[in-house]
Amino acid sequence: MGDGYKIIHDGVHGSMKISGVILDLVKTPEFQRLRGIKQLGLAYLVYPGANHTRFEHSLGAWYVAKRLSEEVGLPADEAELLQVGALLHDIGHGPLSHTFEGIYKHYVKERDHVHLGRDIILGKINITGDEDGGEIPEILEKHGLDPKAVADIILGKSDKPYLGQMLHSGVDVDQLDYLVRDAHYTGVAHGIIDLERLLRVMRVHNDQFVVDEKGVEAVEGMMVARALMYSRVYFHHTVKIAEGMLTRALEFALDEGYLWDFWKMNDCRVLVELEDLEGLPSELTKKVMHRKLYKAALLLSADDLSAEEKRELLSAYRNVKRRQEIEKNLAEAVGASEGEVIIEFSIADLMLSEPRLKETGIMVVRDNGEVQPLSKVTPLASALKRRQTPRWAVMIASPARYIEKIREVWREVVFK
Repeated sequence: MGDGYKIIHDGVHGSMKISGVILDLVKTPEFQRLRGIKQLGLAYLVYPGANHTRFEHSLGAWYVAKRLSEEVGLPADEAELLQVGALLHDIGHGPLSHTFEGIYKHYVKERDHVHLGRDIILGKINITGDEDGGEIPEILEKHGLDPKAVADIILGKSDKPYLGQMLHSGVDVDQLDYLVRDAHYTGVAHGIIDLERLLRVMRVHNDQFVVDEKGVEAVEGMMVARALMYSRVYFHHTVKIAEGMLTRALEFALDEGYLWDFWKMNDCRVLVELEDLEGLPSELTKKVMHRKLYKAALLLSADDLSAEEKRELLSAYRNVKRRQEIEKNLAEAVGASEGEVIIEFSIADLMLSEPRLKETGIMVVRDNGEVQPLSKVTPLASALKRRQTPRWAVMIASPARYIEKIREVWREVVFK
């Protein structure tokens, strides 16, 4: 254990006492870096209060993990592993959180922040660039923790299935914190959940993380809150337009040979670097920073598209170059400049950033001792799984002067 302790006053959970390995990890440059990464990326352009950071959320996830450990009576070694995993689960996040994650596979060696986090925990990469960076594996080993076990648990893996499920499942400590926190800072009441009730109805049963039947209503409330927050906040079309514009700025910079280490930066650094470049990266970044955003020309639901059109668009989502080609062709067709027409995807993007959204395989222990999936206990789980979140699947955005023309020609250009 480390010497002493500190009290952190959190806007959501109140006073939190940290000590030992948790305090040592919080002091590292890797963890302190999270102070400069907004939890909700560019959502502050729509919800002015959304300025909270991954630092706060990571501490909150640790605190919820600590409380859950106590509620279910985990042995001390398992409780410590879960808490460390919760604290470090977002350590690999890049600037503006999920904003640039859709292009990681094309431009970064790892496909998402979770796998980058794994490499940081294992000491394979130094994300801070400082000589005193890369401290995490040494700290873990000093406290008798295996870095690989910690890396595994943030991927939802563990020798004890329930430990991985507590951090990565249909209902877990990560979601319990971010739903409460994001609702608090955005002011959107849809995200309010009964955290106290949820913590008290969870337990371990036959090596699985389960919920007592008497807690089904609390789980239903969490699932509804989660679905509505994705519709109302995380995939608000204006937020996605801003993220799309800034992503295009970064793509242009990367294609010109700049900012290849963007994933190591914090929000302020990447914005300054992009603004300082010439041409499109700078122009688009300034538009976003000054909230001179494009408008939605089309918001298409899955029902608006044929099966063949869905396949074509999914191919464009998976292939950055193909999507860029379609955007360029559409811009030329309506007389716009390169970078003035963007295509954004919700459902495919959502599955990348939050694969748990459709997860309803939460196990419930019935009063008679029988264990069943939540979908067998309540019809609401299946209904939420079928619900399209958000309502739009594909969006095309541009400056207002091109909107009418885009609506006339988009199908002919995109699917030619």
